[in-house]
Amino acid sequence: MNENIEDMVRTTTRGSLMILTGQISSTIVLAIGMLFVAKLLGPSNYGSFNKAQSVVQIAFLVMNLGISSAMTKFLALYRYENKPGTLKILVETGLILNLIVSILLTAIVYSISGYVANNVFNEPEQQQYIRYLSISIVGQAIMTYSFGVTVGFERMDLRSIQSFAYSVLKSILSPILVFIGYGTLGAIIGHTSPILISGLLGLVFIWLIYKPLSTEEPDISHYEAARMILSYGFPLYLTVLLSGSLPHLYTTLLGMWVPNESIGNYSVTRNFGVLLSFVTIPIGTSIFPLFSKLEENHEELGFLYKNAVKYSTLFGYPISFTIMALSDQIIHVLFQDQYIYAAHFLRVYMLTFIYIGFGMVCNSPLLNSQKRTDLTFRATLVRFAIAIPTSLVLIHRMGVIGLLITLIIGRGVNTLFNLFSVRRIFGFGIDTMFLAKNLVISVTSFGVVYFAFKILILNPWVEIIAGGFLSVIIYLGGFVVLQAFSKQDYVNLRRLSDSFGPLKPLVRRLVDILVRLS
Repeated sequence: MNENIEDMVRTTTRGSLMILTGQISSTIVLAIGMLFVAKLLGPSNYGSFNKAQSVVQIAFLVMNLGISSAMTKFLALYRYENKPGTLKILVETGLILNLIVSILLTAIVYSISGYVANNVFNEPEQQQYIRYLSISIVGQAIMTYSFGVTVGFERMDLRSIQSFAYSVLKSILSPILVFIGYGTLGAIIGHTSPILISGLLGLVFIWLIYKPLSTEEPDISHYEAARMILSYGFPLYLTVLLSGSLPHLYTTLLGMWVPNESIGNYSVTRNFGVLLSFVTIPIGTSIFPLFSKLEENHEELGFLYKNAVKYSTLFGYPISFTIMALSDQIIHVLFQDQYIYAAHFLRVYMLTFIYIGFGMVCNSPLLNSQKRTDLTFRATLVRFAIAIPTSLVLIHRMGVIGLLITLIIGRGVNTLFNLFSVRRIFGFGIDTMFLAKNLVISVTSFGVVYFAFKILILNPWVEIIAGGFLSVIIYLGGFVVLQAFSKQDYVNLRRLSDSFGPLKPLVRRLVDILVRLS
């Protein structure tokens, strides 16, 4: 790595760790708060709360127009090119576009609330709930926009603070309002208020970033900036619409053909995807501005892309394959015998993350960073075209397993299409030798851990702890035996350890041990 690239990678690594820290803390806090709300409301009122939310969720889906991703892309690029005047124009234009769209959608949702409540849900009380929730559309738009701005300026600390503040506010307000007697309305106010407050906090962060920018003459006008943002973001907007509609289709088909018990078991397994998101979201978010700085620099892009795929695989595979091996024990500890199919579903569901090794986390950020949002849209379109007939056939015949197979096929088609596009356009791809070695290590680890605890019957907690430890040992041993990392990989990792904060000594010690053993 040359010095310039090394500095950028260190910034990206620090950003990933900040997002990871914020995401873990936010997820834990939010999960605790929502657990209390669900218990206090009971199934009927909690269902009413989620029913009202479904209307606003559709508005959330259609309102962004790809503006947030466009801001991240162009802010990162023009920061790298040192054009502060253009940065100011972009920030102003993006905010204006977001406010116009979100205010319009708020007015639409507010005006149709009565019709939806009385004619769709047949529950007149839903009108009040939907109207309160419609106010959150503006707050959500500003939140999403501020995420794009802070990531574009690589201020991951501000993004994490905003996410954590939202989680804390929601986890405090919602349970308190429900507990003191406001019921479903209390949950809705407790949901809306944190979004509005976090949106205001996002505006403060945007101002802190915007104010120091110099007032030099910009290269573009507001009109030109709007055209640039929308032309870049529109394919991403269509991508979100298509991919966002698939879960609704799957839910409908499950409701038609699958018993509620199986649906409940499947819903439990989906929650474990959060553990993989601790790897995929920080890496996917932080590499986007990094790639955006390097337009047309294919040599450096190739180096960064291969390493991003390599490190996402390095952390993603052990988590997914260990969960697969210990799914029986994990489900038993959490739910005893309440969800009898969940362990089997969980093993199959974890297979959807095997595509991390094929660039699932990194392909779209790379293509989008180079203004090839049309290709990510095409990949989603192909996935959509395959997923619809596949889900209709497989869910009808095989139930939840049919849905899981559909997810595996759809995610695979999307990932491989994008990987083919990366190789065709840029002339580079993933490190196939590293992927092959990692798969061998991961499958071996799964087999040893899974069958070890089929033979040794211990306390489930003991099996989880021992199985996790055994998985780590096998993984590290496999890395040494198969030499999955080259010596240069270890050198790069050791140099980047400066970005790991308090984990730096541990990372360096581990790298030194692996180097001596290799």
